[in-house]
Amino acid sequence: MIGDAVLYAASRATHSAIENVSRRLTWTAIAAAFFLAAFVLGILAVYLVLQPEFGALQSIGMIAGACALVGLIALSMPWMLDRAEARRKDQGSPVANAVAAVDQEAKDAVDYFGAMQVVGTAFLFGLGAARRLRR
Repeated sequence: MIGDAVLYAASRATHSAIENVSRRLTWTAIAAAFFLAAFVLGILAVYLVLQPEFGALQSIGMIAGACALVGLIALSMPWMLDRAEARRKDQGSPVANAVAAVDQEAKDAVDYFGAMQVVGTAFLFGLGAARRLRR
């Protein structure tokens, strides 16, 4: 039973960390690609300033601006997804909200103190409760 608790705590700590990092890394990579495209198109726009035709400059400028805008949106996607998820969780019943709050506090405790320390503390609390019940 203790082994299962340790495995659960370790799985919980690594799963959320990997999921959070992978999501942020994915959206950051997407943003970097669009910022790179905006940079290249900006260089092309500067080059086209030297050209006698100015029609191409305006179109390249609009494309570069759109790429930069998409990059900014991609960078803000993890924040927007977190807010949408929090808003979705707040719309439940009071019991569901209480359970979700307790679950979030447990996750935060594991993230802050570490899985092994939380499992050890829970084991010691359980051991103390068992001794009191035995008396």
